[in-house]
Amino acid sequence: MKSYYSDYYKKETLVKIYEIPLCPMPDKRDWHVPLEVLKEVVLPPKYKRPLGRLKKGRQNKSSEKFSTTSNRCGKCGHEGHNRRTCNYFSNRDVTFFLEEEFELFS
Repeated sequence: MKSYYSDYYKKETLVKIYEIPLCPMPDKRDWHVPLEVLKEVVLPPKYKRPLGRLKKGRQNKSSEKFSTTSNRCGKCGHEGHNRRTCNYFSNRDVTFFLEEEFELFS
């Protein structure tokens, strides 16, 4: 019958691994460090990772145009305001325009 886990997790394997005595590291004063390593200066990293989830910048397609204002009026089509705050067509101009169209069809 096939086992569901590796032989590395079995008790016999773990006992074999730790049969050899593990010697702790000697004191830091007893270390033998080469001169090349002692001369080398290790600096801290220049980049510090920001906290939180990273924001992924979306790549614009070449067909998309760069626009700073997103609102556009539905009446006049100009940018920077909406239909409710549009002053491009006053009420008098709209009524005059509608009267002219009405006369044309009569």
